[in-house]
Amino acid sequence: MKSRKITVLFLALSTLIVFSASKPKKVKLDSNFKEVSHRFYASAYEVTNKEYRLYLSDLKQHNQLEEYQRNLPDTAQWVKAFPNSFNQPFCEKYFWHPGFDQYPVVNVSKEAASDYCKWLTNKYDSQEKPKFKKVTFRLPTEQEWNKMASVLPGHNLPWYGNFAYEPNDNKFCANVKFEDKLSEGENYDYTLDGALTTMLVGNYKPNKLGLYDIIGNVAELTSTGVIKGGSWFNTIEECVVNKTQNFNAPDPRVGFRVVMMIEEF
Repeated sequence: MKSRKITVLFLALSTLIVFSASKPKKVKLDSNFKEVSHRFYASAYEVTNKEYRLYLSDLKQHNQLEEYQRNLPDTAQWVKAFPNSFNQPFCEKYFWHPGFDQYPVVNVSKEAASDYCKWLTNKYDSQEKPKFKKVTFRLPTEQEWNKMASVLPGHNLPWYGNFAYEPNDNKFCANVKFEDKLSEGENYDYTLDGALTTMLVGNYKPNKLGLYDIIGNVAELTSTGVIKGGSWFNTIEECVVNKTQNFNAPDPRVGFRVVMMIEEF
């Protein structure tokens, strides 16, 4: 009899644990946004694989299959963009594997990034008791991105000096490629800063507004069609704030960051 009671208690506890684990957590969609100016906020982080998968999962759940297919990352670009590298594992794992959850999503089109922002706006509006009455999520303009970068006066980077590291204590400021000045020819080290390609968002020091990876990691899409901030594939000279690069197609070096406009408090 005692054994039976223990078994029933164990089963009841197991059911409770499973139920608790499966209960969805409420996520505050504006929790990681930092104020840039009045009514204008920017996400502290670049959009991650996990966040973008949540968007795709929601589309699938609501049978929006056309938008789902249209906005899937073009993972084949890991091989197409770098035909001389063995990047097949990135094609198969980078976007889908939980080990890359907190890495920036890449290989998405500008239209897909804009659709994600619209979806985020609708999700925010459907929340119970949101912080603000009405907001709009979108990509920043180039001018807004420059403002978000928050460079120091007289500088073209969010930190003092022109290096991608702090010379005094050898701390790396961004995920960029480093030129090996001791070797002959143009040789670059992609792992000196701790990353071979992309890196976990928020791994390096934020700028004074609290925004991470403004420089390096992935270049960021803007609503005006150019990309800013450079990527893991660029040298620090290519990542400075006053430089832009053209965006033509989904790319393993390009992701995006979302801004939030407060329409009504």
